[in-house]
Amino acid sequence: MVMKIITTIVVCFCSFLLHAQIPLLNSYPAASATIYLDFDGQSVEGTIWNQRGIINADSTELSSNDIREIFNRIANDYHPFNLNITTDPSVFEKAPVMQRMRIIFTPTSRWYGNAAGAACVGSFTWGDDTPGWVFTSLLGDNPKFIAACASHQIGHTLGLQHQSVYDSHCGKIADYNGGAGTIDNGWAPIMGIGYYKNCNVWQTGPSAAGCDSLQRDADIIAGNKNNFGFRIDDYGNDYTKSEPVEMYDRHLSVRGVINSLSDKDAFSFTIEQRVELQLNFVPGDLTGPDGEPNIEVSLLSGDGKIIGNYKPATLKYMGIDKMLEPGQYYLVVTEKDQEHFDKPLFYAFSGSIKTEDQLKQFARD
Repeated sequence: MVMKIITTIVVCFCSFLLHAQIPLLNSYPAASATIYLDFDGQSVEGTIWNQRGIINADSTELSSNDIREIFNRIANDYHPFNLNITTDPSVFEKAPVMQRMRIIFTPTSRWYGNAAGAACVGSFTWGDDTPGWVFTSLLGDNPKFIAACASHQIGHTLGLQHQSVYDSHCGKIADYNGGAGTIDNGWAPIMGIGYYKNCNVWQTGPSAAGCDSLQRDADIIAGNKNNFGFRIDDYGNDYTKSEPVEMYDRHLSVRGVINSLSDKDAFSFTIEQRVELQLNFVPGDLTGPDGEPNIEVSLLSGDGKIIGNYKPATLKYMGIDKMLEPGQYYLVVTEKDQEHFDKPLFYAFSGSIKTEDQLKQFARD
């Protein structure tokens, strides 16, 4: 009897520790539409996934820091939208049943196969709590890979197909668009393969449904079916209200939406040693008839003084390339083509910072 009581206490205590390591995070608490990132295991029954019975999904073995990184990456992907990304189950339970989705992160994958994740297209609005899945062990417990897979699966639940690649005769080359460039300065569609590129973006391009089936990812996500739309303004309008740029290793991406003619987006980042900043413009919806971006970018020092102005042609052909001393810096993005502005427009930059030692190594190589 004593042994049974002790065992029960130990099991309960271990369960408490497991749940305690999940940080409770919310990306946009003001939004009612909710995506719940579930890391602590789940028993699933009564859904389309249960043709072979109940699925008992184990919890992940990810650290709190890993979970925070995964959350931040996903939250950044969905930052433009009036949508809350959360790790708090109580927030999910209070969300409208027709505007919520649970994404289960688990090493339990044998029931499904070798795919890294799974989700049903449009299931966000089904109202029956059919979850999406990310199989963490098949992704090597790598936070970047896990986040990329999760954002992709969430996209499916919000109505998106894959972004695909076709040849000039409409023959499908690849079901998943892998984007362009290197890991340092490259990009890939979130609904393609985002594992191996620094910057993942919502794309306008041919979907898996056919070469003539143009899919505008952001418009579908913010469309009437999901019924939550864009945020009124995704980032502050001047450097005093800037948003910190997330840096992973030496890689960074800057993404946002120009919501109106008067909108500006301000970002901040801190450099701890002398580096070369390189940012390349990601082609997409925010381009004019000549293919140049309809934006300008200002680089500001810590005291708010402009130390670099980058016009559309420069952004298209050269990007931003500048040596920076240690300190605080800001990037301010403004819209240029006011004559053709008629809807929210996305922009993205992919880049990296290189220290002087790294630059010397590249020179020797």
